[in-house]
Amino acid sequence: MARKTSPRITPTATPRHLWLAGLGFVSIASRRTVAGVGTIADRAARARQDALTAVRQVGSQATSATIAVRDRLETTADRVNAALEQAISPLVAKLKPAGKAKRTARRGRKPTAKTARRAAPKAKVARRTRRA
Repeated sequence: MARKTSPRITPTATPRHLWLAGLGFVSIASRRTVAGVGTIADRAARARQDALTAVRQVGSQATSATIAVRDRLETTADRVNAALEQAISPLVAKLKPAGKAKRTARRGRKPTAKTARRAAPKAKVARRTRRA
């Protein structure tokens, strides 16, 4: 027996098909946009955190380097100060006076003369009232 073959129908795009395809496209695009925005927000937060970490590390490195330089400067200054004192001490000993002169005792203040009489207090004057 021979098989019956049905003729193939060529698909035609109707306005309804176009409308449904457009809705599907918009739906997929909005999902990807929301996911993309979330991804961008995550990347921005991660980049901010990385920047803060880098700034903290640089700050701590600068602080430790500053402390090391300060320590070196202090020890060098102490050595220079000791050498300078040792070199100048004979000169200071020669120029120093033999003994300290005693300071004369201070004189006390002379008492001030008392005034004969104090001024009488002023009489109070009545205040004027405001006009409305």
